[in-house]
Amino acid sequence: MYPIMLKIEQKRVLIVGGGKVATQKIDKLLEQNANVCVVSPTITDTLHNYVLNGQIQWINRTFKQEDTKDAFLVIAATNNRSVNELVKKSCSEGQLINVVDAPETSDFYNMAVVERGELKIAISTEGASPTLARKIKRDLIEVFDDGYEDYLRFLLKARKKIKETVHDEERKNYLLNEIMYDFYRKNEVERERFLENIN
Repeated sequence: MYPIMLKIEQKRVLIVGGGKVATQKIDKLLEQNANVCVVSPTITDTLHNYVLNGQIQWINRTFKQEDTKDAFLVIAATNNRSVNELVKKSCSEGQLINVVDAPETSDFYNMAVVERGELKIAISTEGASPTLARKIKRDLIEVFDDGYEDYLRFLLKARKKIKETVHDEERKNYLLNEIMYDFYRKNEVERERFLENIN
């Protein structure tokens, strides 16, 4: 498997199925502002609220092969293996498909992810043990606490200012390495002082 992160903002994503698994997938897709369409005769209360709020489109019926047309990404998330297989067969070459009950036939699958602002750590066991992936995620959450979100904002700002302001390559490299110390991650006052003193 080739690990990537996809930009799916405003991309059409088709979800076939309206149960718990589909809801979990859609929660993540909405965080990335995907254009989500659900095909299912029934949906969860959460998905129904998304429909009422205009966050997703709902086609209230069983799947038809033409439903996959124009979808950038397709997720077959029903509890019926034959329907999921039909969804896969209906996809054209170039469309990305995930079959939730058959990861071995899928083009991609979702990974456990730890997010701290701009920091994203994805964990995959390539289907060998989702339980282990969840355990590793819990362990990483303890290591990478909420403070990393502010620290990443500081790193972005500092890096930009260093690149624009400092022309001596040796000093530039020194400063870029300096901000890696926990001293700055844990101390907001020192971060501000560092930014002020860049020259």
